[in-house]
Amino acid sequence: MAGGRARGANARLLLGMEASYGAMTSVLAYFMTPFVSANIGDEQGLIESDVLGFGRMPQEPGRDAVNNAGDIVAPLCARNIGLWYTLLFGSPTTATGVAATGALTFNSQPANNATITVGGQAFTFTTGTAGTNQIKIGPNLKQTLANAVRILNASAIVGVAAATYWGDPDASKIYVLHDAVGVAGNSFTLAASSAAVTVSGATLSGGAATGGYRHVWKVDVTSLTTPSASVEVGMPEVPAYSVNYGLKANTYGVPLQRSGNLNATIGTIAQGETPIAAVSVQGAPTTLAMRKFSAFSGTARRNGLPFGPSLVSGQFNYTNGADPVPTVGRGDGRIGGVDDGMAGVSGAVGIRYDSTEMQAQAENGEACELAFSWAIPGSTFALRHIAHAVYLPKAKRPITGPGAIQADYNWQGAQDPVTGRLVTFILDNDVEEYVVPAAA
Repeated sequence: MAGGRARGANARLLLGMEASYGAMTSVLAYFMTPFVSANIGDEQGLIESDVLGFGRMPQEPGRDAVNNAGDIVAPLCARNIGLWYTLLFGSPTTATGVAATGALTFNSQPANNATITVGGQAFTFTTGTAGTNQIKIGPNLKQTLANAVRILNASAIVGVAAATYWGDPDASKIYVLHDAVGVAGNSFTLAASSAAVTVSGATLSGGAATGGYRHVWKVDVTSLTTPSASVEVGMPEVPAYSVNYGLKANTYGVPLQRSGNLNATIGTIAQGETPIAAVSVQGAPTTLAMRKFSAFSGTARRNGLPFGPSLVSGQFNYTNGADPVPTVGRGDGRIGGVDDGMAGVSGAVGIRYDSTEMQAQAENGEACELAFSWAIPGSTFALRHIAHAVYLPKAKRPITGPGAIQADYNWQGAQDPVTGRLVTFILDNDVEEYVVPAAA
């Protein structure tokens, strides 16, 4: 009701992509997006007067420059999070359909010279030194799976490289996901030479030309600029509506946790905010129905293998390295724009200390791939964050009492020399497209 006190429960957040920086008129469509909190809007501080000659009485303060920066916390919604990724990275590459999947189940350790055939290429298990297209048999099945996943994901053979592989030591399986959605993956072959390995079928299955969409955002040398948006914060009880224009997303962070609400924090920088109005800039915005990922469904993999029960915490952070332009002479005290700086990806993993493997990686200065993923059971909705070349610091293993010993690794990502990418975000859902309007 108009004239009431504003309440967060009734607040609205509208997001519209701008075709031109800071131009609200270039927004083609606004989306009403779910959010947890929003701390954005103009701030203009006061400058204490330095004028003398009036005795002990202070004179009127001056007004400082206008700043508009803050955080928006949004639920990790399988549909709406794509809007924020588009603001962070630009329009994704979108394909229609569902990807084909399959698996290889290991009933026991494979024998020396046993083979698996993946994507038309045979790989031979060996107890000796592994050569080209060979997989070292480890001291246990878990290590053999790790060796196989690493070899398959690193293969440059076209047929093999058309899919992504990850292992599940608890189920003694290697899962195979075709990288292209659609029916093409249904002809991707799987085979094994012995009873030690059972394949899910002669080929992958489930690939379909309809039934969903896959959106891929890649951060590499081609993603040099990011779009801007107009974001309205509305408080209908007052009523009070204002639009933060020229808003760019700078940082993104999401935790990996066992329970609790799963939310992403987006750090933003805007050029300015319009005066408060009594009506919304868009009375009937587009709404994407909320379908949240749950914290319990999160998985973390290192080089395609899960960390296992020893991972107790995780964090994934990304930054565009945004650099506001402190323009002088505008007459309104606002920034002139925001330049994209050096992208960065970092985070943390907390590990109950049970192996020297990660410590050895840190000491040797080697890179690994880290992937944080979530899925909604019973649906095709899924989300993956992939940092392609992650480096670990050498970490302490403090002993603070009789309980478990934990090592915390604050990792940093770099450009992968093979793919040229820093990070990739992959979102599978039922939204047809996320686009940034073209400038007129």
